[in-house]
Amino acid sequence: MKILVTGCYGFIGFNFLKKLIKEYKDEFEVTGIDLLNNSYSKLNYQQLNTGENFEFLSENIIDINKINFKKNDFDLVINFAAESHVDTSIYNPDVFIQTNVLGVNNLLKFCLENSVKKYIQISTDEVYGSTRNHYFEETDILNPSSPYSASKASADMVCNAYMKTYDMDIKTIRPANNYGPFQQPEKLIPFSISNIIENNEVEIYGDGSNIRHWLYVKDTVEGIFKVIEKGESGEIYNIGSGIYHNNNEIAEKLLSKFNLSKNSIKYVKDRPGHDFKYAVNFDKLSNLGWSPKYDFENALEETTEWYLENKNWWSEGIAQIRKNRDLRFNKKQ
Repeated sequence: MKILVTGCYGFIGFNFLKKLIKEYKDEFEVTGIDLLNNSYSKLNYQQLNTGENFEFLSENIIDINKINFKKNDFDLVINFAAESHVDTSIYNPDVFIQTNVLGVNNLLKFCLENSVKKYIQISTDEVYGSTRNHYFEETDILNPSSPYSASKASADMVCNAYMKTYDMDIKTIRPANNYGPFQQPEKLIPFSISNIIENNEVEIYGDGSNIRHWLYVKDTVEGIFKVIEKGESGEIYNIGSGIYHNNNEIAEKLLSKFNLSKNSIKYVKDRPGHDFKYAVNFDKLSNLGWSPKYDFENALEETTEWYLENKNWWSEGIAQIRKNRDLRFNKKQ
């Protein structure tokens, strides 16, 4: 099968790519594209930029129809490419609309015009919006809160329109909050680990009561492979773990690994429109034969050790990430 993987050097995309070309090298011929627009994607590129069954092109998905591929006869396009940080979307929403909506539309046009048979859109559980007690199912109405989640919900609707209008074979995957190796340190767990290492503190929005559904990236990757193998055309699949922790609990777990107390938590002004809780029902994917395999405590320990052992990977860009984070407080809403 010839597969085009977009956003192949981002967090989930890179974890997927590594497994794809290592364990399925006899089953897939892979072309990857990535804009390489941040230092972490560039570092991932340095680790893996070519291979026996892998070709890479540094390109923007918005320009997909201008790319001179050696061959256009792809069987599957799987789209990981996205702007994904909620804070950044608050002070710079335009780039999220460009990449996450226009980019997806252009990818779908590319598939249509080049007779690509299958397309998989990597979405997010954030498109459902916030909840208290409800576990969102794939048929629930979308109710996004941030410019980021609104752009991802819009992309899902564009996919839905292409299925209905052009009878395209599209599957959509909505994972819960991922964590694990190679996650950009703007996100809570790696950002907290970097702060503990450098400042012996964890920075938490609001009162820390916001709850997330935590999913190890390796479980996510396995879920994606299951959808490739057994997913049905036109269907949406949530991926979850059943593990829920609020931000205070995450902070305390990380601090305890460094023998620090919860007194090292620093509370800062809350994020505008901060969703209280994300929660999805993932029975539909489980019915295909997938289930989460990783214990949260062990996976969190593995993740912490990875960031300790790979400081050179995350330390170069952390100062800019902290500056970007400050923009949310200083820019008028």
